[in-house]
Amino acid sequence: MDRAHDQISGDLFTSIPKAKDMAPGSWRFRVEMATAMAKAIRECGKTRAEIVDEMSRVLGRKISECTMDKYTSMSAETYHPSLELAIVFDAVTGQMALAQLFAEKLGCRVSPGKDSLFAELGKLEHMKREMARQERAIKKALGS
Repeated sequence: MDRAHDQISGDLFTSIPKAKDMAPGSWRFRVEMATAMAKAIRECGKTRAEIVDEMSRVLGRKISECTMDKYTSMSAETYHPSLELAIVFDAVTGQMALAQLFAEKLGCRVSPGKDSLFAELGKLEHMKREMARQERAIKKALGS
C-alpha cells in the first residue's frame, strides 16, 4: 500500500544531521568559522569593541579588535580561535555560532537550555511507546 505524500512536515526529516565525511583534507573549516563569527557579530547587537572587551574581561587577558578582525577575515588563513576563545565568543555574542558549526560537522545539533529538555522528553516518549509495544508483544506471545 502506497503512503500518501506528506504535505505538512516538509523538510523535517531531511535535515537529520550527518557527520562530515572524513576524506583527506575535508576538515578545513577556516572560512566557515570566519563566516559564522562575522554573522554572529552582525546579529548579536554588540559592536566588535564591546565583544572583545567582554571577552577580555571574562578571560582575564586582552583580546584585541585586530585579532577579532583576523578571525572573521576570509583571507587570514592562519588565524583560528582556540577552543577557549570559541566558547567565550559564543557566550558573549549569545549566538552559539561556533558551537553550532562544530556540532554540525560532527553530525549533531546544539540544544541550549529548555530545548535540551524538550529533546530529552521526546526520547522518553519514544522509549515509553517502544516499551508498550514490547509489552504487548510479550503478552501476545504468552497468550494473555
